[in-house]
Amino acid sequence: MIYISAIILTILCSLVVCSLSNKLGFVDSPDGIRKVHKGNIALGGGICLFSPLILCFYLFPDFSLSINDDVKIIVLCSLIILFLGLLDDIKSLPISIRLIGQIITSWIIIIITDLYVKDLGDLLGIGSIYLGELGIPITIFMVVGVTNAFNMLDGMDGLVSLVALVCFGGLSVITYLSGIASPEFALISSVLFIFLLFNLGLFKRRWKIFLGDSGALWLGFLIAWTLVYLASDENKLIEPVSAIWIILLPLIDALSTFIGRLRQGKPIFYGDRAHIHHALLDSGLKKWKVLVIILIISLISCSVIVFTTLYEVKEFYLFYGFLTIWLFYYLLLKYPLSKDL
Repeated sequence: MIYISAIILTILCSLVVCSLSNKLGFVDSPDGIRKVHKGNIALGGGICLFSPLILCFYLFPDFSLSINDDVKIIVLCSLIILFLGLLDDIKSLPISIRLIGQIITSWIIIIITDLYVKDLGDLLGIGSIYLGELGIPITIFMVVGVTNAFNMLDGMDGLVSLVALVCFGGLSVITYLSGIASPEFALISSVLFIFLLFNLGLFKRRWKIFLGDSGALWLGFLIAWTLVYLASDENKLIEPVSAIWIILLPLIDALSTFIGRLRQGKPIFYGDRAHIHHALLDSGLKKWKVLVIILIISLISCSVIVFTTLYEVKEFYLFYGFLTIWLFYYLLLKYPLSKDL
């Protein structure tokens, strides 16, 4: 019943937000450079995702009781990121303000829950790398990085929503196969799937809605802290190195983009068309083909973690495998692309 309610609530929220955004002029306009969509598209996708989740928590108290308190705190604190994203959508905020907001929100979560990465595991094959309290700044750095990686990836209809759906879907499979009840992942997946239909404009252009910074930042922040939660000593379901495979595409795209911009003497948050979806689109591929390619990559990376979690593959194999894929990605795609910019 709760999943049906989540679907209905997501549809209603999307219709209301889309209608109000168009009336209030809260829309994303094309600029012919990085924003090449046609016409003005409603913003506020973050509200369409956050609202159904919170409503389900209150409408179904038994379901809410089954969710870990740390997860509830993460979801509630993520409202700060959603609010900052909305402000940024309305009037562009300085990068520094957004980063400060993400850091402060992460600190709030750490202080309340005591969640942070204390042990990186056997990344190098020489034994476990214990961080202790040093894990606090490292965790904040990683969360902020992942949050902005998802925002940077948000350059095409449905892209971030699709990647996030695969991430939460993969986590649902892992928890199910591990015999651990985590219905919140299935709930978020249900909400994301319905929103994706609006995001892609499958209900006609009138009801099309973009994530905006509110949605992209919120999703990145929520996924980052979900991975920290699942990799923490108290709730360990995945190893820390597994997290980088679950978010493989946003992570390697952001890291490679940062390196490319530094090589060119540009600020790391400089906007350009150096992301993977831009490269694929500029090569002549249609949007739906780019989405299919990215969907396949995301499914493969999450499937790797499902397999390695079940069969307890050694952590350093995963880490060195990630470095290998990142190197190939950078040398074959990002480096040639950055030379042409």
